Amino acid sequence: MTRLRHRPARDIRVEIRGELPREDAEYARSRCLALVADLGPDAHAARLRLGGPSDRSVTRPAIARAAVDLDGAGRVRVELAAVTVRESVDLVLGTLAGRARRLRELGDIGLAAAYESAYRPQYVPRPLAERRIARRKSVPLARRTPEQAVREMLALDYRFHLFSDALTGQDAVVHRMPGDGGFRLVRAHSTARLDGSALPLTGSAHPAPRLDPFDAARQLWLTCWPFVFHTDPGDGRGRVLYRRYDGHYGLITPVADPC
Repeated sequence: MTRLRHRPARDIRVEIRGELPREDAEYARSRCLALVADLGPDAHAARLRLGGPSDRSVTRPAIARAAVDLDGAGRVRVELAAVTVRESVDLVLGTLAGRARRLRELGDIGLAAAYESAYRPQYVPRPLAERRIARRKSVPLARRTPEQAVREMLALDYRFHLFSDALTGQDAVVHRMPGDGGFRLVRAHSTARLDGSALPLTGSAHPAPRLDPFDAARQLWLTCWPFVFHTDPGDGRGRVLYRRYDGHYGLITPVADPC
């Protein structure tokens, strides 16, 4: 991995995974610097990561992930894919700039971001026998209301968001509903009841299923869903097994509670 850094008063990083012509890397860095300068002095900790699958079945192989922290507003992130590196850089930074301004001015990025973009990265069609859990990540779960979790999910451009439900204390997930721009809440151990939400947010009629990693992977394969939220048979905590764009799986688990 090549890592290009430019650090004036603010922390700005461009990371390249794989091979990339030097001129494209410099183009990406200059565009990232211009974005932060345009957003003003409250923008800092900007990140731009470039890379993507080499599989020829993917028609948009250039994946760009960009994020910036805004003082007083939080983080906004965008992940998109295009045919060429420069196209992906322009696309992701232009989208990031628009969402960052809305987040700073209005406090959220709006529901337009809920709909699946035509430039969402594509999954590599990896044979089932070759798939494995390629990444395991343990995260501390932020305590949020379901509405707060949805707004955070949109700002971070996630398809799902694992959090600690402030209403019940349970591990929970909110996720995008395919096609209609709505959202769904699933709790680890009880059904979800929601009253008076300002968002198109519905609760699941069923709690998360209790699955071991093998059964979760089997359900992910059978349903073709982008992820499966489930509880671990051992400790009862919520976990998310999800599809990675390289065709493998990733597993997100909550950090264990201190004894």
